[in-house]
Amino acid sequence: MTHAYRPPPALAATDFWLLSHHDRSGRLLAPYRVVAIGLAAALLAELLLEERIGFDEHHRVVPVTEFPPRDALTHQVLDQLHGEERLPVQVWLRHLAHTSYEAVAERMLRRRLVVKLEDRKLLGRSRTVYRPVDPNVAGWPAARLHVFLVEQRAFTEPDAVLAGLAKVTGLHLRAVEGGGRVTESYLDTVVAGTRPLFQQLFAHTAAVVGSAVMASR
Repeated sequence: MTHAYRPPPALAATDFWLLSHHDRSGRLLAPYRVVAIGLAAALLAELLLEERIGFDEHHRVVPVTEFPPRDALTHQVLDQLHGEERLPVQVWLRHLAHTSYEAVAERMLRRRLVVKLEDRKLLGRSRTVYRPVDPNVAGWPAARLHVFLVEQRAFTEPDAVLAGLAKVTGLHLRAVEGGGRVTESYLDTVVAGTRPLFQQLFAHTAAVVGSAVMASR
């Protein structure tokens, strides 16, 4: 029995999760650490989009309201931000990246977008795989970005933010595939057209990703 198509929830970390995993097998499409940092950035992006936080002139995260977000996970993240002194964006990205993968995985399970499987390997080892329930839903963020970029459509702010996070984590390549330099140039234009807060988030995320990649070599 096939599942009826439906778009995924309009949450940055949910879309980023789907973008960073294969739409059928659930395997990662980028190194785990890069995906975890991207998910941490996406959780901050959700709070920025809902105007729950901002950044000050010293690049520190500043909660601007105690009004709870609609989503339980972003509510937990906001509580963490309220519970600490003001810390730089990159510090929060590194801190949230320690738990972001498992936290967003729980959201995906709650929303029944994935199922949790144990993939057994040689020598008795196993790893957890989160396989998408519906490949159409799982592939929607990548397909949406691809169509919008190739056809140079106008982006909503959430989709432009997703495009920016994809660019700084290297997950944009599927979205621009086959479009050539014109499509890549349009992606740069879309990302450059986001608000300054998101420009800062992209820059800080790129820096943290770069440090993680260098450390792994």
